[in-house]
Amino acid sequence: MPAERAPSADDENAPRPWSRDPQFEVLPLPGISDLAGAHLPAGARVTVTASPAQGLSATVTTAGELAGRGFTVIPHLAARMVPDERTADRIVERLGSAGVREVFVIGGDAPQPAGSFSDALDLLRVLPTDPALTIGIGAHPEGQPFLDDESADRLLRTKAEHASYMVTQMCFDATALLDWVRRIRAQGIVLPVRPGIAAPVGAVRLARLGARIGVGRSLRLLTSSSTGVRRMMGPRTWQPDELLDQLAPAYGDPELGLAGPHVYTFNALATVQDWWPTEAPHPPSAG
Repeated sequence: MPAERAPSADDENAPRPWSRDPQFEVLPLPGISDLAGAHLPAGARVTVTASPAQGLSATVTTAGELAGRGFTVIPHLAARMVPDERTADRIVERLGSAGVREVFVIGGDAPQPAGSFSDALDLLRVLPTDPALTIGIGAHPEGQPFLDDESADRLLRTKAEHASYMVTQMCFDATALLDWVRRIRAQGIVLPVRPGIAAPVGAVRLARLGARIGVGRSLRLLTSSSTGVRRMMGPRTWQPDELLDQLAPAYGDPELGLAGPHVYTFNALATVQDWWPTEAPHPPSAG
């Protein structure tokens, strides 16, 4: 089958390669299951974050509620919030009972580990080796604060042995993302990559979030008039469509292995509904 071309400016109604099989990230706050049911596509992939502020119980409970609404749910398991292997097993068992067969393993934001797991790899090594359990991992095209690129790539290779796909941190620079993808492919890391894309959101809020999670380099492009990226940022709101269309040709290259985007919604699901292409199909996927 020939690779699908990227739609032109004169072909606005053509399905966009990046619009296939996205996943939408939500925060496990009160009412989010109702919001998802009202505004997200039926059967969509929905990931549920985990943070010390809400606790893992909120993540697991919300995951069960969303699964009951027919979504394909991917709860985040934050290693630093899991006290021990027994607790990890119980969480996976509880999720399985709710029909959840996929998890996204991260290190997490907790200042101190709750137990023996200090990072994602520690938790990945003890999760059940169940073929029915799909595991996603995080990836950092812009690097990690305390690791050089060589060490980060080595860690990613090891984590990839336990996973089925990767999700990147929020991306604002298509060239930087694709250069990173080519680099890890050259090193033999072949897992599908879901680009992390911020949904339309206020510029001030986006800058604050981006600085906190370590995507400062590409965020600086948004305010640099010399890069041509500044036009993606309206007077007050980030608009991701141009970035996604810059990535569109890469979806026709099987060697790059791009999967549908991971959309950081910030729980603004009505905004996401208005923005997301209505023609986009949402087939079930393991990542």
